[in-house]
Amino acid sequence: MVEEKRRPSPRLRASPGSHVSYVEGAGAIRDLSVDGVFVLDPEPLPVGTEFKFSLRFRDQEIPLQGIVRRSVDEEGMGIEFAGISREARRQLRLHIASLS
Repeated sequence: MVEEKRRPSPRLRASPGSHVSYVEGAGAIRDLSVDGVFVLDPEPLPVGTEFKFSLRFRDQEIPLQGIVRRSVDEEGMGIEFAGISREARRQLRLHIASLS
């Protein structure tokens, strides 16, 4: 488990094969929480970028919106979930519970 004290909720390692897809690209998920996700992408989007994307876990896809809060060149980006629907939050919580 990956945890940082400044985070409102703990981040967990994603299961192998989990990834994020968006118009500008795609990347593997390093870790995630109910509040956000870190995506491995050598060409991350700039901080402040708001965009729509999908989290993909095995046979499940969760459509979301987010804001890039951290961008590290040649590594990836931290995305905070924004405007998450009730159903998407439910699916996300169920997936995270399966990682614990």
